[in-house]
Amino acid sequence: MSFAHARRIVVLTASLLLTAAAHADDLADFHAAVDEAMADYRTAMTMLETQSQQETSAAVNQLRRTWQSINERFGRDRPAAFADDEQYSSMFMLVDMRLVGVLLTIDLGNRDAARAGLAPIEDTLTRLSARSAPPAQ
Repeated sequence: MSFAHARRIVVLTASLLLTAAAHADDLADFHAAVDEAMADYRTAMTMLETQSQQETSAAVNQLRRTWQSINERFGRDRPAAFADDEQYSSMFMLVDMRLVGVLLTIDLGNRDAARAGLAPIEDTLTRLSARSAPPAQ
């Protein structure tokens, strides 16, 4: 094997390792962002059960901002774990639409409908968290 050929193999191997590390970092960043959204979801649910419409709306708006930041960061450049997910792109719009509906429902004063509107969002966040979780060691 020539020196030039060996050098190409080393460069390609290093490149693949760096790419794999970058994808792992993207997945870890995605998982952390989903965890943040889940924390915002729990806060919104607590507010819904214990606080006023205004405080609940503020918490749901915070969840929506967190969700939109995930979409901005990972909507187009999805982590590799979601490469085959045909619903990945539409999921961002669907959750955002649900959050707008929940905000409208809160304004109408219907806690039961707001609770029902938030339930599918929890399911989505739980699924995303599970798929982006680091492997068990």
